[in-house]
Amino acid sequence: MNRKTEMTAGQRGVYVTIAAICMAATFPGRTQGLGMITEALLRDLNIDRITYGYYNLWTALLGALFCIPAGTALDRYGCRRTLIAVIGALGISVLCMSAVQSETGLFATLLATRGFGQSALSVASIALISKYFPKRKLGVSMGFYSIQTSFFFMAVFGAVGWALEHVGNYVATVNGIEIAIAGWRLVWGGIGIVLLLVCLPSVLVGVRRDRLAAGDSGGRSGADTLAADADSRESPDETSGLTFGTAIRTGAFWIFGLSISFFNLVSSGIGLYNEHILVERGFDAETYHFLLVMAVPFGLAANMAAGIMARRAGVRPLLIVCLTIMGATKFMFPFVETLAQVYVYTAAFSLAGGGLSVLFFIVWADLFGKREAGRIQGAAQMMTVAASAVGPVLFAFSKEWTGAYNAAFCASGILSLAFALTACFITTKFTEKHKLQS
Repeated sequence: MNRKTEMTAGQRGVYVTIAAICMAATFPGRTQGLGMITEALLRDLNIDRITYGYYNLWTALLGALFCIPAGTALDRYGCRRTLIAVIGALGISVLCMSAVQSETGLFATLLATRGFGQSALSVASIALISKYFPKRKLGVSMGFYSIQTSFFFMAVFGAVGWALEHVGNYVATVNGIEIAIAGWRLVWGGIGIVLLLVCLPSVLVGVRRDRLAAGDSGGRSGADTLAADADSRESPDETSGLTFGTAIRTGAFWIFGLSISFFNLVSSGIGLYNEHILVERGFDAETYHFLLVMAVPFGLAANMAAGIMARRAGVRPLLIVCLTIMGATKFMFPFVETLAQVYVYTAAFSLAGGGLSVLFFIVWADLFGKREAGRIQGAAQMMTVAASAVGPVLFAFSKEWTGAYNAAFCASGILSLAFALTACFITTKFTEKHKLQS
């Protein structure tokens, strides 16, 4: 690769920022984002909680299937075109959801919002870095990406929360007839407009055409936005890699995919019921709200530390360390009785979670190369989304069957340590035989 085609550090920084903006744009397709309008939506459409709960579960599971075509599109058409298509579809889906009047319409628009947001756009956002940044820069770049994503999400949550509090119902007069428009619809429609008028143009302006960004003057089709950054110091293996079929036949794909998906399962289950879980241990709502804030700096620190560790020690040691910490915290929680103990638990779990999040962004291109990283990452993303949907159900069953959440925590600890032990015996180095099979 000609050095003249390399992107500068500043240009890579622009791409990291755009990728973080795209990840924050998944907000309307995420449970936390939808949770901000749930109460108003239920009142407006007169839907009971059980029905809405099933809608959320099934749209999350079905929406996870969007990851596979998104990954295929990334490999075939490149990041720029895929991001444009997905953000456009998500913006239209959110606008349609803001105008929905029936349960059937709600299910359809909720499915589209979940699929294009939580699933497809997440895959495309990560791929903008993982698929094309050179391997030696993946760790630190993903650390910065994670930090920026966290700040963008905080800004989005704050802005939407403020809007929901201050935007009231609007009464429009059409042909002398007054029509009341609920405040949540105005806010949700505004999100759709921001997606189309802010996020979409940022990709159009900031992400260069695939062939040009790849430094290809001869017209290689399918080369994507940042391939030029793989310079002469990298081996051909790092710019080619395994096919999707070969990758999913390796133990490494499944141990990384399943263990990180399991973290998402546990995290979503705890996240949805965390206030009730803490009350069960004798803590009040004030403690719950403080812990939400306290977790942020530990997670951000873990993001950067994990990026550095992945580069210097490798992805398998990072996985083992994070899973071991996670397993220890799960075993620890049923014995938590004091504020100091719950603070230690929160800090440790935030460190493990921050590390696993960065690892998920890095590992697919790091282990399997860039050849079909989009499809590989799409399959992994599908597992994590499905696991996130199932997690709250399993924690609810633990409470119902045993009268407490302790059983879920103990089972989580056992499985986390089992994943960590299994990771000690997998290979993360793939031979010429694997590449020839590709």
